[in-house]
Order: sequence, then C-alpha cells, then structure tokens
Amino acid sequence: MDIFQEILKSLEHEEHIMLATIISTTGSTPAAELSKMVVRNHGLTAVGTVGGGCMEAEVLTWMRSLYDKKEAKIVTFHLNEDNVESGLICGGSLDVLIESLDRSFLPVLDEQMETRSRGRDSALVTVLQECKSIAKCFVDDNDGIVSLPTHLNLKSRILESAREVIKTHQVDRFRVEDYEIVVEPNAGQPSLIIFGGGHVSKFVSRFAAQVGFRVTVVDDRVAFANKERFPEAAEIVCEDFLKAIDRLSITPKTYVAIITRGHKFDEVVLERIIRSEAKYMGVIGSKRKVLTAYKHYLQKGIPRELIERIHGPIGLDIGAITAEEIGISIVSELISVRRGGRSAVPTKSLDMPKLLSSLEEKSAKGEP
Repeated sequence: MDIFQEILKSLEHEEHIMLATIISTTGSTPAAELSKMVVRNHGLTAVGTVGGGCMEAEVLTWMRSLYDKKEAKIVTFHLNEDNVESGLICGGSLDVLIESLDRSFLPVLDEQMETRSRGRDSALVTVLQECKSIAKCFVDDNDGIVSLPTHLNLKSRILESAREVIKTHQVDRFRVEDYEIVVEPNAGQPSLIIFGGGHVSKFVSRFAAQVGFRVTVVDDRVAFANKERFPEAAEIVCEDFLKAIDRLSITPKTYVAIITRGHKFDEVVLERIIRSEAKYMGVIGSKRKVLTAYKHYLQKGIPRELIERIHGPIGLDIGAITAEEIGISIVSELISVRRGGRSAVPTKSLDMPKLLSSLEEKSAKGEP
C-alpha cells in the first residue's frame, strides 16, 4: 500500500484528513521512522500504521481530538517494556508528527509522487507554528522547491537541510525563531523490469507492485503483454526482448527479473544487460541451466565479477512449488536486496567464486 496514494484518494472526497508520521525513534519501538497512518471520514477510518497496540490507539485518540481543530502537534510516546498487556514489548520512545492536510497539499503531493515515480529522491518539508502546520513544501534532488510561501524567510535553511536529508535518508528537525521545521526523506521508487509475461511473472508483478516497485513487463507476444493480464504494471512493452532493452532505462535503482518462456531467451537477455548498472539481476531456471549460462558467458570473455552479480536461480530458497509461491520467493529476494537484509547475497551465491573457478578450469581443459 502506498500511503501517499491513500492521501490523494482521501482528499478527492474530503476537505481535510489527519496524518501521523513517526519522525524519530530511540530504543526498541513497534514501527520504524517514517511509518505513517491516515485518519479520514471525520476520524472514523484509519489507513496505514504507526505500530499497532495501545500506542497506536493513543495516536488515534490524538488524531481524532485534533481533527475538527485542524491542528498539528508533535507528540512523544514512551514505551514501557514491562507493560505486556499493551501488546507491545518495547522499551524505546518515539516522536509522532500529527497534522491536518487539506487540498492545498495536492500540488506538493503531485510533485512528490511524480518525482518518486521517476526514481529520484526528494524531501518533504513541514513548517509548524503554534500548533498549526502553516506550510508544506517539497524539495527535489536538484534544489527545486515547490509551495514554500514567499513570506517565510526559510528557503536557504530548508534547502540546506533537504540536501542533507536526501543524502542521509534521515529525518531532520530544527527550529528557526518560532517555527519548527520537519524535513522527511522520500526515496525514489525502485523500478522492476520483468522480462517474460508468463504465469510466474503475473504473481511477481502483482506482489512487487504491492510492496512499492514500479513494474514494467516486457514480452514479445500480445497475448502475454497486455493491461488485462498485468493491471498493476506501470508500463507494458510488447516488443522483441533485445529491441526493448535498447530503449528501456536501466539505472542503479533498477531491478531486473528474467522469467521468459525459454532458457535461450533468458540467456540472451541476461547477456545483454549483464554490463548494466542494474541493482539486481535475477534469472529463473534450474541450477543446471543457470550453470550452463555461466559457462557460456565465461567462454565469451565476460568478466567473472559481472557473473558474480547474478542471482540465479532467482528467488530465496523457501521450497516454493506453485507459481504463486515462486512469485513470493522472487519478490522476497527483491525486498532483501532493497532493504539490505541478511539474504541480500543469497546463500546460493556464496560459493560463486569457487563455482566459477571450477567452470573456468573445465573450460580451459575443453571439458563439457
């Protein structure tokens, strides 16, 4: 779920809503910094989460109490790790920014979502004064700034903070005179290019879109590359695989899943993109077929360090059998790489240098 999409949908039907954002945490807390929750429908409906349990109930109470006043407040919550009845076994504290958003926020939201969809990082700025959110502005990675009122002499200070926030991906909070400013990082949306529109790809596309990837599906068959089959995909390309690669943008924020209808296509596509800047490249297939491809690449003079970047066979090893389960295993690996999890270098790749050395020795001896 994209909380900003939920905000956009809400403001299409309501004059204003409430937004809660965790802007700092210390110790053990039930949710991470930047977790968000929206309250709409005059306080009756909540979307998103800031951690659950009694703490979230308290946040909801604050949001509902400020709803009609259209006020803003930063509230600190101290979590008692001994209070097991609360449902939270935590011992930290967190600060939550609670604010009212109305339709004046839409230009900022539109700019932010457009920048994010292009994979660019940005910063969202909230200016508070006397229990009011008096300005909401947006700063992109080129120092472009949207919706900062001209009477606020804060531009240089906000730009300075935004540059650091975009660089560090950490919230900044500071005071200037009687203003309190909160600057949040907004990471550019990662893109996932799926080569192949088969059964497994349907579930990879669906699950990847749900966890925040901008999905592009490529297949050379009209019956497999269409919006009816992939309604959640941002882009569908019905074209020869290699021609499509020539016009697709592959950046350091691009993930590539190669799941075509045959190993021959998989190998050709992977060979074309192996020198790209893609953050992740994964190819489906049995271990034997993947090893055969590696051998072919070595014979063609492709450097070992490039081959070692490949995730193959694609997906975390969870014993997946069905197309749905395989889709989950693949998207789990994407998430692990994205978040820097313990499996960012999959177990199957840990022995890659030894494996490639063996293949090189066999190739040099002319062995199959």
